[in-house]
Amino acid sequence: MVRILLYALILLLVPPAMADNRTLRVGYLDFPPYLYRNDAGEADGIFVNLTRQVAAEAGYQLEFQFLPAARAYQYLETGRIDLWQGFVDDPTLKDLVLESMARPINVEYGVWYLHDTPEPLRFTDFHGTLMITITGYNYAGMAQYLAQSSDIQSVNTPSHRSALDMLERGHGDFLLDYRDPVEEELLFKPVPSIRFTPLWVREAGWLFSRAAGNAEQRVQDFDAAWQRLRERGEIFPPEPPENVVPLEGMPLMGLWSAD
Repeated sequence: MVRILLYALILLLVPPAMADNRTLRVGYLDFPPYLYRNDAGEADGIFVNLTRQVAAEAGYQLEFQFLPAARAYQYLETGRIDLWQGFVDDPTLKDLVLESMARPINVEYGVWYLHDTPEPLRFTDFHGTLMITITGYNYAGMAQYLAQSSDIQSVNTPSHRSALDMLERGHGDFLLDYRDPVEEELLFKPVPSIRFTPLWVREAGWLFSRAAGNAEQRVQDFDAAWQRLRERGEIFPPEPPENVVPLEGMPLMGLWSAD
């Protein structure tokens, strides 16, 4: 009886991921068409479905949890989630995660602006302007740069939709955001004469929490599964990114070579 009680106590104290190393707690956010919560309240999207396919090949089961970006970083740091589907080479996460070698997603990001705003040709064209950004996004270090800049003002808003509304109402000169999620929003509610200038292309991968344990093995398992699926022709690597040329004078930081 004592042994049974001790075993039950251990199960209560051990985190679920340690009790079952083949079940991964996966964080995701609202980033359509790659990641989003569908009408049934379930994780969905291009990247989510790829994650399911690769995890099944690697012998893992998944439990998805919808999180704001800022909370996801905290959960990765404490090991409350095992896996984050996100951009690689993120300076905020470099000590918290191990990244997969696989890069299944490429996403452009840049600035959105209205027709009466001149197209930016060099980074100094942003000086003296107000830049709208999404709360919780660090844009590979650009958010920190803007927060410290005396040349460019920035204002945060919680979603792509609210950011577009601010831009349309003249509450900012530029919106710094990713291309695909904004285009998804524009399908539902267009903004007349909106334009986009790409600044860089970011690669996404599978980021495993160091604090959750077994990160090295999990990375190896996912990379091996990705490679097997590619060799069998069941999945395909992303299309090479377009030739996005950084603006003249763009600051060097994080993953930027002008990023």
